[in-house]
Amino acid sequence: MMIAQEGIQIVICPTLLGLPILNELLPTLRLGAQSVSPYGDGSYTGAVSARLIKEYAQFALLGHVERRTHFGETDQIIAAQVVQAVDNNLIPIVAVSDQNWASQLDQFDREQLQKMLVMYEPPEAISIAGAGHAADLESVKKAAQLIQNNYQVKGVLYGGSVSAENVSQYMEQPEIAGVVPGAASLDVASFIQLITAV
Repeated sequence: MMIAQEGIQIVICPTLLGLPILNELLPTLRLGAQSVSPYGDGSYTGAVSARLIKEYAQFALLGHVERRTHFGETDQIIAAQVVQAVDNNLIPIVAVSDQNWASQLDQFDREQLQKMLVMYEPPEAISIAGAGHAADLESVKKAAQLIQNNYQVKGVLYGGSVSAENVSQYMEQPEIAGVVPGAASLDVASFIQLITAV
């Protein structure tokens, strides 16, 4: 992902096993986890707490459409994950769509909202094997403004079929704090092209 705060920041969200490796090999790289447990430390077999993740990462990507679809994560579960992230000094990046942004963001108090980034990802823009279509710029700007005006979050990112061809149009908008590329970030050459385009 790329965040346009204090210049362009690049954040890599690898698999869980990649976090300690990347943290050791490239200690200046900014890292994010792809999820965190909604619980703190305790008897939660297979869950990885935010306390453990904060040793390797600065961000946590929460509520991605794939987590909601395949793992049954609800607004309430994601809210609990955000609490864990904030309590452990991770910056939550909460993924929402045009269908659930209000119900999801209503789960948080003002202090939590000010500590989070929101990633707006319309369902039709999610790229599965490159099949998604980037959302119309004006609709993304409108959604970002609505979210920011109603919730005063740290910033609104756009995620959904971001590529080297379209990244600049999103990054140039003051309403959009950054982008979260999906498929374009999985191929080294296309990711470098995307960064170069910015």
